[in-house]
Amino acid sequence: MCKMRPDVYEWGRGRTSLMDYCVIFACLMWVTSATIMGDECDWTGSGLTTSSEDRGVTPVYLRCTAGRVTWLYPRGALRVLLRLPGHDREFRACIKVHPDGEKHLAARLFLEGPRSLLPLYAHDDNGHKAVRCFQSRNGQAALYIEATGSDTMRKRVAEIEYDLQPLPRGTRVYDPTEECRPCSAEELAHAFCTSDLVTRGIIRGVENQDEMEVSQVSVKVTKLIRHTTEDGYSDDIEESENAIENPHESSSKEVILHVAQHCGVKHGLGEFVFMARRKLGDLTLQCAPRLEDWAVLVNSLSDEGKAHCVLRS
Repeated sequence: MCKMRPDVYEWGRGRTSLMDYCVIFACLMWVTSATIMGDECDWTGSGLTTSSEDRGVTPVYLRCTAGRVTWLYPRGALRVLLRLPGHDREFRACIKVHPDGEKHLAARLFLEGPRSLLPLYAHDDNGHKAVRCFQSRNGQAALYIEATGSDTMRKRVAEIEYDLQPLPRGTRVYDPTEECRPCSAEELAHAFCTSDLVTRGIIRGVENQDEMEVSQVSVKVTKLIRHTTEDGYSDDIEESENAIENPHESSSKEVILHVAQHCGVKHGLGEFVFMARRKLGDLTLQCAPRLEDWAVLVNSLSDEGKAHCVLRS
């Protein structure tokens, strides 16, 4: 098995006219004086706090590896600046937009390019290619989120999740093959200690999701080693599409892991140790050594004192 972290690098299907670009750039000539709310990971705001005549751009600064932007009653536009915490390394960013109650996006999204705005989502995308990925420039990436209407009587919500992954040290350009190579011993130890899910299991099947450019790996869990939730540590997996069903009966435990489709993951025989993290609501596979190889590595890393936590198999 390989080290695999799914990315979908589709810029979006819609086209944006020159007039659209001009309107947005004109908005940048003045910025609203609204107070920036939220912490360094999440932001929540409302267009109702903006006057009907105000069509400016509200700046939002986020410095976190993952978070969410929630814009109620969107009006005007937001400029969301994304950075990694603690340093200015280049990163690979992925975002996911959630349609509102009307099954349409309440805003259009653009990525700030070197000379123009690049379209990411149009309001009529209806969830197709739900994940968009792109690379930072000079350690940051700026998103422009433009409201699609001015009717504030209807409750509309523009909700965007983001996930930032730093590029390997010494590199400044994203390499799609990097996420497909086998994990090193150090990466395996780090993944074991930091992953949201660590479990032993057997691959039941692999299904490609062409529209998302990911492969879904169905895993029968033989031994749940660790699982963490947003609220901390838990022995039980919450019931969801990516959840283990009936954690107390090993014969029925199953989990769905996402892998980048270009990695070409196959149905491997034998038992593996799967290490995955949550990315934009899905469990994304990071490393998956064979059980026998992992058992040998656990002993050597423990003897050398290189483990950051208690390693188990």
